[in-house]
Amino acid sequence: MEKDLLEQLNLWHEEDEFEQIIGKIEEIPEQDRDYDLVSHLARALNNLERYDEALQQLFMIKTEGEHDPLWHFRVGYAYYYLTQYEDAVRAFKMAKKLDPEDEDTLMLLNWSRHEVGLITPLEESMIVQPNAMDSMKNETLANKLINFKERIKPFRFIEHDSGNVSLILNVGDYKDKVFQMRADEGFEGKGYDWGSLAMVFLEEKMPQLADTVHFDPEADMFCVYSDNREAVQSFAIGFKDACEDDAVIRDLFSRAELD
Repeated sequence: MEKDLLEQLNLWHEEDEFEQIIGKIEEIPEQDRDYDLVSHLARALNNLERYDEALQQLFMIKTEGEHDPLWHFRVGYAYYYLTQYEDAVRAFKMAKKLDPEDEDTLMLLNWSRHEVGLITPLEESMIVQPNAMDSMKNETLANKLINFKERIKPFRFIEHDSGNVSLILNVGDYKDKVFQMRADEGFEGKGYDWGSLAMVFLEEKMPQLADTVHFDPEADMFCVYSDNREAVQSFAIGFKDACEDDAVIRDLFSRAELD
């Protein structure tokens, strides 16, 4: 695959432009699509909940994917959301064998094992990171990721192929009135202003994460990133809860410094 095309596909993936990925790859004749192109196509289909189509594509490159943990992960992902949990367990077990350190694989393997009754309540209680998911501990494993992403909206949780994760907010309407409190000082509610607010929150409410999560705001976007998935999830829940409490967020913002 050409480097420019790979970069474009990865950019669309990070921006959730999955239809763009599919459209671009489908412009290429099927016989000219290499392993990486088919893998990107299957990933995009999975992200659009077109799991049967994703499996069709993945099985076309089954021989090449035999030793690729990502191939087995994507097969397992499709099976999991098709509720074919036994098949998902087999796929995730192979992905784990090929890449024992991948946390996403371990998480989905445990979810799949839970669904087919291969995991005990004690084991289940040990899977979920208590710092990140403490207020959601009574939910089933299968619902945790879904409910987490719903809970933090309009923030978006993004997983990257590199293993890093990001928390993204396209700034604009959300909590605009909070920033208007100090508009005369130059605060406009831009990504940099969100970064200043988040820094106060991090220092006062979650100082244990100060060396783990990092901010990379831009004018129109607030971004948190880390290679520690649980840290970003924990920050996301705590920061969103603070944003939804007007008294708390206004108090924190009163100590934010203009960037």
